[in-house]
Amino acid sequence: MTNSDAGRLVKSSQVSIGQKLGLIFKWGGPYLLAGLFYAASYMFESATSLRTPILDGPVPESVYRWLLVMVLLAVGWLIVEFLSASNRETTTAALQSDAVVSSLSAIVLTGIAGWFLGKGTLEWWFLVPWIASIFDAVTASWIGINNAAQKPFLSQRGTT
Repeated sequence: MTNSDAGRLVKSSQVSIGQKLGLIFKWGGPYLLAGLFYAASYMFESATSLRTPILDGPVPESVYRWLLVMVLLAVGWLIVEFLSASNRETTTAALQSDAVVSSLSAIVLTGIAGWFLGKGTLEWWFLVPWIASIFDAVTASWIGINNAAQKPFLSQRGTT
């Protein structure tokens, strides 16, 4: 290994603060969404219906607009995840880490949802982040496998 190779290796292993914040947003997305809407259900009177258990009677009318906001934010988070996992410059190690963290998040949130369901207290604020985490776990693994499998067939960065 030459000195220039070692210098590139050191530079590529350094992670900026923006990249660290991006990882926290990517990996903490469902937790941030759940926390945000749980807090909103206490802060805004129109959002108190988010604390209605899902298994209770008819869905309150005011839940629909909050569900729309939650779905839009979850889709935005999933697009960021998709773009990161499908980027050809993403390393295989980063793809593996993303798949593992996404799978663990889906398992943890599914366990929490099962606990809520067992108690009969699964509320609307938790539904969208839970489903988004499951969708993320499936797509992160699938896209990561496809991205990693294509890497040997692509030219090196800057040589195309």
